[in-house]
Amino acid sequence: MNGIQSLHWNITQESFNISWNSDDDFYELDIMVETVILPSLIGVICSTGFVGNIFILLTVLRSAKKTIPDVYICNLAVADLVHVIGMPFLIHQWARRGEWVFGSPLCTIITSLDTCNQFACSAIMTAMSLDRYLALVHPFRLTSLRTRSKTIRVNLCLWAFSFILVLPVWVYSKVIKFKDGFESCAFDLASPYEVLWYTLYLTITSFFFPLPLILLCYISILCYTWKIYKQNKKAQSSAPETRRVMRLTKMVLILVGVFLLSIAPYHVIQLVNLQMIKPTLTYHVCYYISICLSYASSSINPFLYIFLSGNFRKRLTNCTNIRKKKNEREPNNIESTLKSSF
Repeated sequence: MNGIQSLHWNITQESFNISWNSDDDFYELDIMVETVILPSLIGVICSTGFVGNIFILLTVLRSAKKTIPDVYICNLAVADLVHVIGMPFLIHQWARRGEWVFGSPLCTIITSLDTCNQFACSAIMTAMSLDRYLALVHPFRLTSLRTRSKTIRVNLCLWAFSFILVLPVWVYSKVIKFKDGFESCAFDLASPYEVLWYTLYLTITSFFFPLPLILLCYISILCYTWKIYKQNKKAQSSAPETRRVMRLTKMVLILVGVFLLSIAPYHVIQLVNLQMIKPTLTYHVCYYISICLSYASSSINPFLYIFLSGNFRKRLTNCTNIRKKKNEREPNNIESTLKSSF
């Protein structure tokens, strides 16, 4: 391919395989980071994410009563598991400076599933945010549509839609053979124009389109909780009630902040890359940090569910009890409603 900046584009968030001159000041540092430090960090993230998401799935599946938020949590955990299962192959390619030794079919499968995870996570998180908005702010609207069976169907449709969006990856991801016999798994784009449009396609569909919807839902939730807080304060309600509402507000801000911190840097750096003629040290540092943050989200999510949700911690305790009460009631107060979404 012709490419821009002498690179082959790889949609699996791996290195751009930039051609450096042998006298470049950053050459040796780049090799050490890409072949040693980055694979090690991603390896830790992969192991943590695998254990954490398996733990979340087992906890939810062993629960006697499964709620609508459980369906979304399970699907997010499955998406994160798909993500981390393919990561060892990418770690191996990083450690070998971009060399791929697993064949072309596996190259297409791994890169496609990795990208499908991006679409699926964004779609599921958007749907879950909308569901939490309706459950808290408008609890009596669309109740006939907010059933567990219909929520399962919604998630199946989201997965099907994600597989449709990832079709370009199935077509163009391949093992690229160089003249010296070196082979690399990459997304082969024929021109800078194709690189531009694919970058915009991936960034808009997986981040910039769902982001406003997610923020709108959570801003509305924050406004609602703030309204409740002012009502309680005016009515001189008990201090525990006020602290509970404020704790909910803090939890929502943390969840949105983690989402932005883990996903936004990578998509921003992708757009910056389109304007780069020769990458600088600052660019490389930011790029590697953005990779780690984007993969870290798969490991952070399970622990967010555990530490930010008192309802989920209670479920962990109940899972250890073989004779769990069958008459466990669905939380119906404002705090349990919002917490049950995570």
